[in-house]
Amino acid sequence: MSSYHLPVIVFTSVLLSACQTPLDPIQIETNRIVQQTINNIVYVEGGSFMMGDFGVWETDEYGEKYFLHWSSDKDDDYLHKVTLDSFSINKYEVTWEEFDAFSVATGREIYYPNKWFHLPNIPAYMPNWYEAKAYCDWLAEQSGLAFDMPTEAQWEYAARSRGQNLPFATNDGMIDLKGSNIKGWSDSQKEPMVGDYYPPNPLGLHHMSGNVGEYVKDWFSEDYYKLSPENNPLNIVAAIKRTYRGGSNASSSRFHLTMRRYYVEPKKEHYVGLRCVANVKQLLK
Repeated sequence: MSSYHLPVIVFTSVLLSACQTPLDPIQIETNRIVQQTINNIVYVEGGSFMMGDFGVWETDEYGEKYFLHWSSDKDDDYLHKVTLDSFSINKYEVTWEEFDAFSVATGREIYYPNKWFHLPNIPAYMPNWYEAKAYCDWLAEQSGLAFDMPTEAQWEYAARSRGQNLPFATNDGMIDLKGSNIKGWSDSQKEPMVGDYYPPNPLGLHHMSGNVGEYVKDWFSEDYYKLSPENNPLNIVAAIKRTYRGGSNASSSRFHLTMRRYYVEPKKEHYVGLRCVANVKQLLK
């Protein structure tokens, strides 16, 4: 039997074993959310790219060329080669429906119940980094697949549609000032939008620029790019803060760059969201 179908077979076997006894409503909802997640997975073929602020070369009035950074930050300036194995990533950010199912299944209190932004198909805010990690770990446990938070390198590679020089994770890599692919250049959204409100990037992923920021697995270090290994990098050196990516609806769209790095204290609440990856080298479907 072809290994192409292996990941789906693994999850199916989990369901079949569970079906030997009647399922309770919580497990039925859990299975539905897991299958929904698998259905929304996008395969990302591995490869190499130059991670960091790739910038753009401009020409001044005297014909002299100069390099212009996209980001005003210094921690993303150091371009360095990264090579990644293939993986899969969710085309949408984790929604309140999905996070609520996890909370119920694991005996957690519903986070922000009855808030105006707490709607089933709207991206959820994670209580903190650790709860975001717990959600991806729960998907792994329930599915039998290697779900996890994306590394910072995986996130950027996917946002840039396999490492292309695309400053924004929109359908054309730029911002349409009329707002067709992201809120206008100097504007911010009043609230997160439903997962497919704006068109996806060329890889098929929605809202990796803007909407809600997204936690990644790495600890944050300003000089990590100078120390990063080439193959499948992950900053595991404990620090004060964790990294997140993508910007948020609360900031102007011009800051939602594919290479820009953000950081927060992992135990605190920061109105940051999440999308999980599946670290399998085959297509999931």
